[in-house]
Amino acid sequence: MSYQSLYRRYRPSRFSEVRGQEHLVSALRNAVTEDRLGHAYLFSGPRGTGKTSTARILAKVLNCQNPEAGEPCCVCDSCLSIDAGTSFDVHELDAASNNGVDAIRDLISSASLATPGRYKVYILDEVHMLSTAASNALLKTLEEPPSHVIFVLATTDPQKVLPTIRSRTQHFEVHLLSAADLEGLVDYVVADAGLELSSEGRSYVLRVGAGSARDTLSALDRVVAAGGIPDSEDAVDELVEALCERDTGRALIAVEGALSRGRNPRVLGEALIARLRDVFLASVGADLSRLTDTDRARATEQGQRLGAAGATRALEALGQAFVGIQDALDPRIPLEVALVRLTRDDADVSLSSLAERISRLERDGVVVSADAAPKVPGPARPKALPPPVADDEQVDSSPMPAAGSRPADVAREELRRRTGGEEPARPSRAATRPPSRPARPGRPGATAAPSATKAPAAEPLPEPESEPVAEPIAEPIAELTPEPVAEPAPSAPAATALKGGAMPALIDLTSNWSDTLLPSLPQRSRARFSGGHWIDVVDGVAVFALPNEPHAVRCEECRSEVESALAAHFGAPVPIRLVVDGSAPDPSAPRSIAAARRAATDENPVDESIDLDDLRNAKGAPSAGADRIAAIFPGAELIDEN
Repeated sequence: MSYQSLYRRYRPSRFSEVRGQEHLVSALRNAVTEDRLGHAYLFSGPRGTGKTSTARILAKVLNCQNPEAGEPCCVCDSCLSIDAGTSFDVHELDAASNNGVDAIRDLISSASLATPGRYKVYILDEVHMLSTAASNALLKTLEEPPSHVIFVLATTDPQKVLPTIRSRTQHFEVHLLSAADLEGLVDYVVADAGLELSSEGRSYVLRVGAGSARDTLSALDRVVAAGGIPDSEDAVDELVEALCERDTGRALIAVEGALSRGRNPRVLGEALIARLRDVFLASVGADLSRLTDTDRARATEQGQRLGAAGATRALEALGQAFVGIQDALDPRIPLEVALVRLTRDDADVSLSSLAERISRLERDGVVVSADAAPKVPGPARPKALPPPVADDEQVDSSPMPAAGSRPADVAREELRRRTGGEEPARPSRAATRPPSRPARPGRPGATAAPSATKAPAAEPLPEPESEPVAEPIAEPIAELTPEPVAEPAPSAPAATALKGGAMPALIDLTSNWSDTLLPSLPQRSRARFSGGHWIDVVDGVAVFALPNEPHAVRCEECRSEVESALAAHFGAPVPIRLVVDGSAPDPSAPRSIAAARRAATDENPVDESIDLDDLRNAKGAPSAGADRIAAIFPGAELIDEN
């Protein structure tokens, strides 16, 4: 067969012909010139970058009859026999197919035999494929070979080589060729071989070569043989454009077209990942000198459109899709699902997808702000609240409008009644607490319907940082209410002092009694006074009603403690008078029941002519708890709690 493939035909035969590996070539040339050869070398790097070719050149120059400045002459018998593969001085072993311990034992046994040349060179390609036993068998000879033996190991996966082997060699790493080196190689081969290559075909060859000299020349062979660029290459360009444009239909059509032409889904995916890597590197400003000017400009433009976040997410999604592509029922499904997720926002709700959307919005100049978020409709907050009850103002006992009146009407009427039809100059911010329970009528004989209650005091105006009012008054109230003063509201004092030492009103007593005054009393006073209630304020004396005479007698003993607590709270002396009122409600009973009992008592007053001391328990009626205890323990004496 006369024709020889381009990568074999134009294989380097001298160190000067090796492209892109100056660090390796200069080190070997100097070692040969200065006679400082190592007994073992390890060349590692991507495929098609000159590892095995450099090892052969080293073997040629070591056995060349007329070396010149560290270069073989390539015309002597030794050089020609090495080029033809018939030399006894060079032994090549493919460790991928001869990885057993027997092959290594044969190599070791023949290493000590003499050869026609000065050196016997063993080239072990893909040395990482040796088994563990074979690698261990090679160790001793590799460390101390015969003086005329040199080992050259080559591998594309150096991390799989045993560390004990790497430590016994001089390790040189070779790298991918730059775009300029490959362009020079292609131009030289095209001119020397007399080939016809278009500019599009030249760009395709350099792109497919991807830094590998052998792959570049193989692609050049295919283009020359086919007379043009294969159509399958367009699928990768279409897929990248579909990702940039976020066009799902375009991506799926490109996949279907590539597969219909016989392309494997995994091979198509690998080509797409390789292209996306270039786009990602271009988006972050990395060095892309290995690409041609055309490919570099295209990758930069696509990187600006897709963005670093989008390229990273695409690489992650495709990488995860190919993890289980071998186990998929249809290998097209993982690729197509990944493309759909990458081109449709609603198909992927992962954090990386959301981050990529935000990055795309920022890149397009869209400002995402929390102020632009839609407002959730809520209850309307009033512009101002009605003025609260002043400390020195007594609340009118006139009943509120009937049940069913609107809150706005009630508040408006209350405002007009307080201000006399005129707006006050400045509303007071200090307001008393609204009564926890409705107050009883203040004058004897006055009755009120259970449904009629006194007007509740307005809530204090909230501070600026407080939450909105839970049940705001309707908007019309703001029209009658003056704007609040900008000065800060004073903090409420611990005691509700009255102006000028005035006597507290009935509403002040009832509103502060259960929640504030009663809990502050000593335990004895609190226990006794909890059964009564305030009924009136007459001639500067607060009237406190108790259910019966014995209870009133016991409360009289603690009256001074209650007066002291009232004076400390209101800032003025508050004398009290204890009266017997049989309608005093049970503290645990609802207010409606208490009001009913009060109404019943007013209609049927208690007969005060009956002396309670003359009353005796009915025969057979259960006795009190104290009497039962005294009966159980004869001689026991009841001691007063004081």
